[in-house]
Amino acid sequence: MKHLTDDDEIELMRLLHGELPEAREHALRERLRREPELAAAYARLEGAWQALELPPSPAAPPGFAARLAARARQPAAAPLSWALAPAWVRATAAAALVAGLALGVGAGHLAGRPVFDEAAAIGGVGGGGVVGAPEPSLAEGYWELLGDLEGSSAAVDGVHP
Repeated sequence: MKHLTDDDEIELMRLLHGELPEAREHALRERLRREPELAAAYARLEGAWQALELPPSPAAPPGFAARLAARARQPAAAPLSWALAPAWVRATAAAALVAGLALGVGAGHLAGRPVFDEAAAIGGVGGGGVVGAPEPSLAEGYWELLGDLEGSSAAVDGVHP
């Protein structure tokens, strides 16, 4: 009793799917006539393949075609407009725009003065290039910026860093 090889199984699947060139298909069909084990394997594959077929699609519900045609004849939806958005959406968008502008103004303000010492950043030395000098604090920079925006160096709302 001869055992099927992986190549034999692949060839049978290709035959089942109609993927073999004509000469190879003819040769394999000759083998199927001569080798009952190969023919039995092909019959099992063919049965499994046939069992995989999908059942027929159900018919469309009554009136489906008419509803589809009516929808296709309707004019396209109106383009999106801010006027159609709820008031809270417009207010949120406006607040985000104002906040973005404020951040941009703050960034522009920072661009007017050096935030860090470039030579120290390139050399990897903190504190303005002086070895051992304390690193500037992010919180201190934040409060200093807020103080500058208020027009004085005093802390905002009486809170001091």
